[in-house]
Amino acid sequence: MKQFCRYWLKSYRRSSFCRHNQEEGLWGHGSKTSKSFALLKRAGTGCMIGKNSLMLILLLIGLWSSLFLPVLQVQAQPEDPRRLFNFAESLLAEGDYFRAITEYKRFLFLYPYHPLAKEASYNIGLAYFRGQEWEEAILQFRQVMEDYPGEEIAGEALFMIGESYYRQGDYESAIQVYQAVTAQFPPETLGGRAQYRLGWSLLRLRQWSDASKLFGQVDPQSPYFPSAQALAQEAKQGFTLPRKSPPLAGFLSSMLPGAGQAYTGRYRDALVALLLNGAFIAGGIEAIRAGNEALAGAIFFFEAGWYMGNIYGAVNAAHKQNRDTEDQFLRGLELEHGQTLRTIGKKTLPFVLQFSWEF
Repeated sequence: MKQFCRYWLKSYRRSSFCRHNQEEGLWGHGSKTSKSFALLKRAGTGCMIGKNSLMLILLLIGLWSSLFLPVLQVQAQPEDPRRLFNFAESLLAEGDYFRAITEYKRFLFLYPYHPLAKEASYNIGLAYFRGQEWEEAILQFRQVMEDYPGEEIAGEALFMIGESYYRQGDYESAIQVYQAVTAQFPPETLGGRAQYRLGWSLLRLRQWSDASKLFGQVDPQSPYFPSAQALAQEAKQGFTLPRKSPPLAGFLSSMLPGAGQAYTGRYRDALVALLLNGAFIAGGIEAIRAGNEALAGAIFFFEAGWYMGNIYGAVNAAHKQNRDTEDQFLRGLELEHGQTLRTIGKKTLPFVLQFSWEF
């Protein structure tokens, strides 16, 4: 830096001296010498300006480097992996699932071989699960199983695949996964959880007898045993729930429009069906009395559609009434056993076991 300053001052003095001499006329005006000097001055000045500009740029780069490079070096230092993982955990706990996914993925990118890597990979699937992105959750949990075969977290991932199917209402697929879990893990650990959830899947499919039988087979040492024993008896109540007969509802509406809807408790629909069909029938009869057979035919043609719709609506009303009754019954069971159900998603495996799964 000192050499640069000394060189710059020297150049400046030389240029000042030349200008001073030219102003005093020491070189003469109009002479060949003055013209030559003018050319040399012009060329020298350009060269001097170029050199000075270059040195100024280098000076600025040096100042920028001395001021900002230490800051950049501090920022480029690697983060503490535990701190980064804890930050992702806090986002997951706060319900900011998709930011948590980003932070877990960043952790895996920076520290793919860290001991917490498998936990981060599992928690990505858990964040998708809690964010109700079921398909993404299933894909991530399958990835965990492929990356960590034989480890306890792979068993948890398999169980969570079943949970993802269950939550989106695909109970048949959930049953297949839960059966794979119960076949690989003992009932006092993960197998017990899967067996308990398997019973709930059968309840959701209205397979009351199979659900009751399965709940009755839960191991007495399982933490789910008290709840399962109660459900084994309560599942049998599914056979005795009050139901409406769809064939009877359709028959009643065929005899009197709206009667089937009234039978299922849908009184407003019954009134609408009765008045609408009654109006068409009355209009057709009046057209016949007036001798207008064409108008009567058109009215009865449309009435036939309303009449069949009335019967179809009564049958559907009976089915919907039965589904609502069963759903209400299942919601009551979920409220009664809610405390046990809330413990389903917790990881409790204390061992490592080799297993495989196909479904």
